[in-house]
Amino acid sequence: MFPMKRNLIVLFSIFAALMLVIGCSQEDTSTSNTTDDNTSNTDETETTNDEQTEEVEEIELTLWFGREDFIPDDAFEQFEAENPNIKITTDVIPLENATEEFIRASKADNQPDIVQVPSDRTKILAEQQLLLDMTDHLAQWKQENSDSYDAMVPLAWDMASNEGTPYGVTVHAGPFWYVYNKNLFEEAGYSEAPKTWDEVLEIGEAISDGENIGFSVIGSRAHDPVWFLSTFMSMGGQFEDGVPQLNSDAGEYILNFYQQLAGKDITDKNAIAWEADNMRAAFITGEAGQAMIGDNIFPTIQEAMSYNEDWGASPPPVRPGGESDAAYMALGWPYLVSNKTEHPEAVLKALQYLSSTEIVKDVALRYQPTTNVEVLSHPEYLEAKPWAADFEEAFAQLVELPSHERQSNIYEVLLDAMQEAIQNPDSDAKEMAEKYQEQIDQIVQ
Repeated sequence: MFPMKRNLIVLFSIFAALMLVIGCSQEDTSTSNTTDDNTSNTDETETTNDEQTEEVEEIELTLWFGREDFIPDDAFEQFEAENPNIKITTDVIPLENATEEFIRASKADNQPDIVQVPSDRTKILAEQQLLLDMTDHLAQWKQENSDSYDAMVPLAWDMASNEGTPYGVTVHAGPFWYVYNKNLFEEAGYSEAPKTWDEVLEIGEAISDGENIGFSVIGSRAHDPVWFLSTFMSMGGQFEDGVPQLNSDAGEYILNFYQQLAGKDITDKNAIAWEADNMRAAFITGEAGQAMIGDNIFPTIQEAMSYNEDWGASPPPVRPGGESDAAYMALGWPYLVSNKTEHPEAVLKALQYLSSTEIVKDVALRYQPTTNVEVLSHPEYLEAKPWAADFEEAFAQLVELPSHERQSNIYEVLLDAMQEAIQNPDSDAKEMAEKYQEQIDQIVQ
């Protein structure tokens, strides 16, 4: 019996030892698994933290506006609330200087992410390769928010493009319309707006009486000749590769038109020195019977006179015989993107914000018209601007002012031609047109 009992004790000891080994093994495995799980969780936490760090990356965009009036009413408060990691810094660089300032800043690597310039200067910046090709980003915009993209008329993209390549978007564009004083018209025996520029001269001569002037015009060199070119295009003036063709019927006609304004005392005797403020003030105060004035000034006119009672407006008249070539010119102020921006995705968001209906409406109500069709047809806009409905068809026909990379030099010649016409009303308009066309052609060769 004893040997058997001892054998059982030995077996029990072996069994206990095995159980102890197995228990330790399981404990090690459990500890190992716990450690692996903790390691895994730590890795996931680190990855999540990395992702969160990327999401909250602070971005600062700099925008140069051409006028303070273009800055949204909320000063980007809504934008920054929706995009808390993007801060917008703005500056106002006058449109007259913005192109040159942007070129200098780009050469010094101190350029803004977005710059606003007159649309006829887009080509200059594009030709100097200072702008970012926005083709892919605009395609992304259209894909992700087609309603917002489609609210912008084609002119919005055309004015911010060069040779088919888009560099931003033109949110605001302004045409020059013909305006007339109904009270002075009635006194001179006229009741309707003229259809031709010949009639403009006829009515202007009838209004001019020593106290009132028949047609208010800018004659100084203080501004680019955009009023001159708007009138030229309404007279059927043509361009070749962005170069105005003065040695044409329309070119001779506009120079003769300015000659008659001065020679027949239809405009002010000091018109050669008149700037935009002088021209506008003469009409707003009721001194001038007619003028070409930008749509953005209409609210100011409305403060002094009642639309359709004291004053009226229409698309520009036409040149007899040039009806088929007549065009309504618009100058725009596009937001263009620097090719050195480090945050194109954030820039795209800023452009979408600037183009959004509510933001655009605020600016359009108090300042410049827009290329956003939702705003143009908005009841609030139509109520605030009673003339808007009368220009709906003409607005749809607006064309951009053609441009050339030597635009500034061409403008100097056009100003020379305009001023000579005012100062020499008896000169031969055809010879004048040929002389200045030759100078323009030498510039662009």
